[in-house]
Amino acid sequence: MRKKVLLLVNPSAGTGSARQNTYRMVEALALRGCETTVYPLLPAHGLTAESILAECGSRFDLVACCGGDGTLNHAVCGLMALEHRPLLGYLPGGSTNDFANSLGLAIELEQGCAALADGRPFAYDIGRFNETYFNYVAAFGAFTAVSYSTPQDTKNALGHAAYVLKGILSLPESMGCRCHMKVEHDGLIEEDEYLYGSVSNTTTVGGFAAPNARQVQLNDGLFEVMLIKAPATLREGEQILTALTRGEENPYVRLFQTDRIRFTAFQRTAWTLDGEYGGTPDTADISVEPQAISIMLPRREAGSDEGL
Repeated sequence: MRKKVLLLVNPSAGTGSARQNTYRMVEALALRGCETTVYPLLPAHGLTAESILAECGSRFDLVACCGGDGTLNHAVCGLMALEHRPLLGYLPGGSTNDFANSLGLAIELEQGCAALADGRPFAYDIGRFNETYFNYVAAFGAFTAVSYSTPQDTKNALGHAAYVLKGILSLPESMGCRCHMKVEHDGLIEEDEYLYGSVSNTTTVGGFAAPNARQVQLNDGLFEVMLIKAPATLREGEQILTALTRGEENPYVRLFQTDRIRFTAFQRTAWTLDGEYGGTPDTADISVEPQAISIMLPRREAGSDEGL
């Protein structure tokens, strides 16, 4: 019996390769025993991953999405709303593809389709953010607006450089960022002004290695938290950069793991979820949904998937 695949294609992600390669994907999947239904993601016309999955997602064995991390975020949110969740497949086609890098997913189309059809499922943790979900990172503060404020054509042209360039250009403004937050986790309460904060389940953010990447296991029921206190002087800013470069803590950078954390904002503070705008909630309750989604990965030799 042929595997029933729902393929969600974001025609504007990355360089627009998903639009150009849709036939190749359908053909590659058909040759591997899959019956594929294709939906383009056209939010302006009501065709979102969430709406499509709510209508017909449960009818498929596998839901595959082709696009960037934002596309994957919407697919995951749609799957989490289903009582019976099909397997997830991901053909990365964005500008950065942080989560694909964490999983070691190939960007090459043929290899990606082989993983969808003949790979192995890997159950990993999903983050809950109030009443929605994130796939690999929820963050606030300096630089977090870069991913969703950079125009798509700029991302397409520059790739990783778009994020770096935007970050550098906004550095003076970002270093002056002050997010007054109360943070509660594991019986502890702290309150301070932060330059940046993130709750993540990934080895890279923005295309670069996360400071605590060595600790990351995507299915351990724990997320990695990074809190950076707002610097008062240029010297303190330099100490923060040194700590981040070395992946270490210091009086301004805290790194820890938890399965549940609450942020209470004392001022309007924007969040980003997987590079998408996440709103400005007064309170952000973040928790882990352990091994809630199973994603298809390439087959490997026995013992080669430690850390996943």
